[in-house]
Amino acid sequence: MNYQDLQTRSRQLNGQVAAITGRDLKLWLFTFIVVLVLAMGVLLLGFSNLLWTQAPHSALELVAGLVLLVLIFAGYVLHRRYGYTKAREELIREIIYSEKLQSLSLIDPLTQTFNLSYLDQVLPREINRANRHGTTITFALIELEGWMNVIKNQGELVGDQMLMAAAQFLKNTFRGSDIVLRYDASRFLVMMPETNENQAGCALERVFSRLDSWHLESNAPFELDLRTGMAAYTRGGDANGVIKLAEERLQSDRPPAVASHSVGELATCAPRRSRDM
Repeated sequence: MNYQDLQTRSRQLNGQVAAITGRDLKLWLFTFIVVLVLAMGVLLLGFSNLLWTQAPHSALELVAGLVLLVLIFAGYVLHRRYGYTKAREELIREIIYSEKLQSLSLIDPLTQTFNLSYLDQVLPREINRANRHGTTITFALIELEGWMNVIKNQGELVGDQMLMAAAQFLKNTFRGSDIVLRYDASRFLVMMPETNENQAGCALERVFSRLDSWHLESNAPFELDLRTGMAAYTRGGDANGVIKLAEERLQSDRPPAVASHSVGELATCAPRRSRDM
């Protein structure tokens, strides 16, 4: 079941909960009306008894009948309320389960980064935001070089460890508002909202600077060799075309996009403002 199917299922479940809530309210209204009518009947009988010196036998039977009717109706109401409560609880459990499945369907199970399904959900929102505010979104495609050789020489388990290490490194290096996704087998896509190409180049340069420290501190049986390509979206552009351009730059023979930034120039980079997603 894909993300759209899960969303449809959640809407259906929420609709069923709303329907049960509506029936519950109608039951309470019906109960109020019945109790009001019965109460009026009891009051009328009581008032008529005050006018009689001796209560007729039939009046006592009528009062007893009304009391029995109240007890029967109370039992019916309690039974229906119990059924509505159980049904609502079951639907709420299904909704929670469906929402968990939706969340899991947007996460790559190996690297615990977002997947392309999440990109389909978040990209239109970020594009609309960028168009409204006139900001730039820069996309960086990052390839984990040598991954196939690691699998060939050291096995799939080490290859998986390499992917998990790269994903964790990228998540720890980029801003919390930057979105790291697993793009395909050995590549990650980083979406950097409110970031122009110069700022993104500085961010990627920091990635390579911190990568040197990672290699010194890590005891992993592999190295993280990264190659990057990036492109920026501006108002009126084609987001999918920009991602395709970043992919072409990654696959071309030209040097990585960050090559024009030296570590000494990092101080001149404009800081990127963090924001809540």
